[in-house]
Amino acid sequence: MTASDLRSKNDFRLSKQQKMQLDIKIKHKGLILVAVPLLFELVFLAVLSGLLRQAEYKTWQEMHSKTVVYESGALSRLFHDAGIAMGGYALTKSPLFRERFDSIVSSIPREFKHMKKLVGRNPSQKDSLKRLETYTNSGLKLLSSARDAIEIGGEGISRVRSLYSEMKGVSKNISTELDNLTSESRKIEEDGPSARKQSDQLVRIFLAVGVLFNIGLTFVLSYFFSNGITKRLFVLTDNANRLARDEKLSEPIKGTDEIAQLDTVFHNMADALAEASRKERAIVENAADVICSIDSDNRFTKISPACRKLWGYEPSELIGTRYLNLVISDDVEDAAIATRALRQGQQTASFETRTYRKDRSIVTVLWSAFWSPSENSMFCVAHDITERKLIEEALKESERRVRSIIENTLVSLIVIDRFGMIELVNPQTEKSFGYPAEAVLDQNIGILFPQFMAAEDNFIEDLFAQASGRIADLEMMRADGELFPVEFSLSQLETNEGTRYIANILDVSERQEFEKLKREFVSTVSHELRTPLTSIRGSLTLLNTGMLGSLNEKGERMVSIAERNTIRLINLINDILDVERLASGRVEMQFDNTDLSSIVERSVESVRSFADQHSVKIEAEASESKVYADSDRIIQVVINLLSNAVKFSPKDSTVTLAVKEEADWVEIRVIDRGRGIPEKYKALVFERFQQVEVSDAKRKGGTGLGLAICKGIIEQHKGTIGVESEEGKGSTFWFRLPKALEAEAVTA
Repeated sequence: MTASDLRSKNDFRLSKQQKMQLDIKIKHKGLILVAVPLLFELVFLAVLSGLLRQAEYKTWQEMHSKTVVYESGALSRLFHDAGIAMGGYALTKSPLFRERFDSIVSSIPREFKHMKKLVGRNPSQKDSLKRLETYTNSGLKLLSSARDAIEIGGEGISRVRSLYSEMKGVSKNISTELDNLTSESRKIEEDGPSARKQSDQLVRIFLAVGVLFNIGLTFVLSYFFSNGITKRLFVLTDNANRLARDEKLSEPIKGTDEIAQLDTVFHNMADALAEASRKERAIVENAADVICSIDSDNRFTKISPACRKLWGYEPSELIGTRYLNLVISDDVEDAAIATRALRQGQQTASFETRTYRKDRSIVTVLWSAFWSPSENSMFCVAHDITERKLIEEALKESERRVRSIIENTLVSLIVIDRFGMIELVNPQTEKSFGYPAEAVLDQNIGILFPQFMAAEDNFIEDLFAQASGRIADLEMMRADGELFPVEFSLSQLETNEGTRYIANILDVSERQEFEKLKREFVSTVSHELRTPLTSIRGSLTLLNTGMLGSLNEKGERMVSIAERNTIRLINLINDILDVERLASGRVEMQFDNTDLSSIVERSVESVRSFADQHSVKIEAEASESKVYADSDRIIQVVINLLSNAVKFSPKDSTVTLAVKEEADWVEIRVIDRGRGIPEKYKALVFERFQQVEVSDAKRKGGTGLGLAICKGIIEQHKGTIGVESEEGKGSTFWFRLPKALEAEAVTA
């Protein structure tokens, strides 16, 4: 199962749980555990406070009712006492009664005001209070009139009697209104004790219910916390123990809180561990190398199936056996030493042993071992290196052969770095230069060159430019100061230490001496032969023309043959001399800007009659190009190429001379429709005395030096020459010359 499959499975499981459970996190549960009791306490205190306020209100209401009843009685008594004081003052005229009367009358408004304040808050008593106020004011007026009448005396006394009678009526009305005002207060006063008792009982009941509910809520929340967190944590702990025992885990915890998420992660981890374990088993079972564990007694406790391929044994055949039993006797001691070193604290080690297969064949094994003190076991990977050892031996043998070749080669070999420092020389170098190896190692290669060359600042750069990938003709110096010519070339070599260069140095002193002798011999022979041959040719020409007398037919034929052979021999000697002069650089050339059209025209005209003899047509393309060249020598090249093309073209065919101009070059191409040149001869046609077929010299004529001369002339012009051909489809000989120089450059 892939990681993507595991995620999809867990996402589905989580989605299903979310549908079944409320999304309550642990932090929310903690808030519930704190908030619910706190909310209940707040509600409980609020209700209890309301009940207490209600009880206090009833108590205050009872006390207020008592005060109202008392104050109404006081107001009624004041009017009664005022009437008595007024009667006593009317009868006795005593100042005491007057003072008593005045004091009572002055107290009545205050008492009424106080009474009004006590009962004035009740809307239902508003009308009664208003009437009471009217009656009180009337009573005060009557009392005031009665006092004035008493003060007058005489008729006033009779007036007092009538006022007293009115006063009784007012007093009665006041009593009636006071009864109306205090009827509700008397009822509250009467019901007060039972109401207080009822309020007290309600508070006690509410307290009891609140305490019981709080206890029940505590148990409910404890169960909620225990069931929602503690038990789920126990499931997590149990799953951890199951995972350690490699047992099946409990079903995933439902919900989406942190514990459920942690359980989901734990299940994911368990699935990932199971997948990793399956992969590990698959790797071990399918590994090409043997993976095994070995106990402290050197016995296999576990081993992978790769042992079948490595040793030919089944895993069951090796478990319980000592691994040293597989090791050949010569390597047992080394293996035992490596094992002991591991157990003594080395922890990891690699060692090689040769081991027996079941068929008694031998394989070389590289053991990569790790010692685990906690498990008292050695864990190993056994890798078959038999083939590698064979390759190493082959490489060593190859190295020995290469070293032998280097040490015995007749060419001097020097290994240098990119700065020219010598790192290695072969014995031939010591022999050629007369230096011992230790005298030149770590020295600059410049010590092997003449002092005036090696002293130049850019000597190494010039040396690399001349000789990298090509052969350069240089002059080097021996230990005794003798200079000698060499062919010097540099080949690049990539090594672990970086780029290195191999200098191949061939001493060409003897070859150059031989070439010198050969040139001298050829020159001597050529000059010694050309003079008498020229004389012979002149004599034969005189005979052939009849200037020395008449010859018979047979004589004329013989003289003609001799003359042709003499001419051919003279041409051969001239070609040999040209080749030697070109090779030695002794041919003088007159370079100048030249119209290519004149070169082409003169060349074609020179070959025209020869082409007519062979029934071959020559076509030349017009060109306005100019080249920097010796025109006579280039005409010699073009004539040679055209003559060859005519000789090897079939009758009635056409030879084409084409000109192609490029950026810095002008290319001249001579194209024929002849037999073509086989692939194996293409690289040889420009060498001396080379013919495609041996019979060509007899049938077609020629010395085999023409193309060599052409190559020498073109190279003297710093140009290139080549051939393109396919057998049976004709050939194209081409050469390139540099374009004409600017006037200032020619003058310079």
